[in-house]
Amino acid sequence: MRSFLKGYWTSLAATVRDRNVLLLVLIGPIIYSVYYPFPYSPEVVHEVPVAVVDLDNSSLSRQLIRLAEASPDLGVTFVGQDPAQLRRALWDGDIEGGLIIPHGFRRSVLRGETVNPVVLGNGAYFMFNRAELLGFAGATQALSSELDRRHELAGSVSSDQAAERSDPVRLDLRAASNPTGGYSTYVVPAVAVVVLQQTLLLGICMLLGTWKETGAPFDLRLRRNRLALVVAASTLCFLNTLYYVGLVYWREDYPHLGEIQYLLPVIAVFSLTAGAWAVAIGSWIRYREQAVLCLLPTTIPIIFLAGFAWPVEAIPLPLRALSMLVPSTAGIQAFLNVDQMGADLLQVAPEILEMALLLGVAVVLIFIKKNWPVSSEG
Repeated sequence: MRSFLKGYWTSLAATVRDRNVLLLVLIGPIIYSVYYPFPYSPEVVHEVPVAVVDLDNSSLSRQLIRLAEASPDLGVTFVGQDPAQLRRALWDGDIEGGLIIPHGFRRSVLRGETVNPVVLGNGAYFMFNRAELLGFAGATQALSSELDRRHELAGSVSSDQAAERSDPVRLDLRAASNPTGGYSTYVVPAVAVVVLQQTLLLGICMLLGTWKETGAPFDLRLRRNRLALVVAASTLCFLNTLYYVGLVYWREDYPHLGEIQYLLPVIAVFSLTAGAWAVAIGSWIRYREQAVLCLLPTTIPIIFLAGFAWPVEAIPLPLRALSMLVPSTAGIQAFLNVDQMGADLLQVAPEILEMALLLGVAVVLIFIKKNWPVSSEG
């Protein structure tokens, strides 16, 4: 037990003394928590610059333009009558999209015919494109509802009856885990899990690479010392995760529905898994720089395979199987379900079991691996 505790405290002390490792495993997550959420703090895109081409120039088309101008999602920069002007502004980057109201718009509407205004958007920016489509769709829907109410009022019914008939089925959407529909609430809690995992992985691998070159502060040929290194790495991950869940998410006002008795076991299992995973991979690192060269490019693929940026069902089966070898894949789903959606441990049991199995495999690999760094003390 004394040897285990010595290895544990020596591992933590070595992390603090190595400035580059300290920057990765402790300072890096703090810096990330400050600067990454900042650009997305408005959460929702507003006032997307758009243009409108009115080829009908009627009272009804002008009403549609006024409704578009009233939308908080849209910022109508100009109204013209030349589609080429709109396309040129779109290509030049002056606007992000636009609406073309066709000839005969009012006449077709009064005849009861279906009219299809044309919406042009910049598909290169998903958030801009989404806000633009929602803004124009809302304006068109508002105009359609107004026309329905006018038709009902023509039949000698009250205004309340007309409103009820024009909108007989009303959908009230209330998002529990992301009530604002914001980008920061969606992406930061998920990516943060990957950041915690990858910074720990790089730091531990750099530390082991250094020990292979210069010698370890204790004898890693002993299994209890390897286990002490795993626990030390897990402690760092546990503290960083508590910092994010307890302070960063509270500061950024992200949804926080999880109960502490469910959240702490998830944090513990993820931290142990990430620590053992980092040590297992670090055992193959031959020199310090190899950790950065080989492992840094894996971060982006890990994010896309995690199942939040792209639906899990749409990921090919071989890639899904590969993603299960990474702790953050199950960790992200467990954290989002417990912390943001209020799930209990039974509801995230598959993710916890997946991390526990990965933890067991990592510990077995650590125990059977040979050629660990030799103690510098002799």
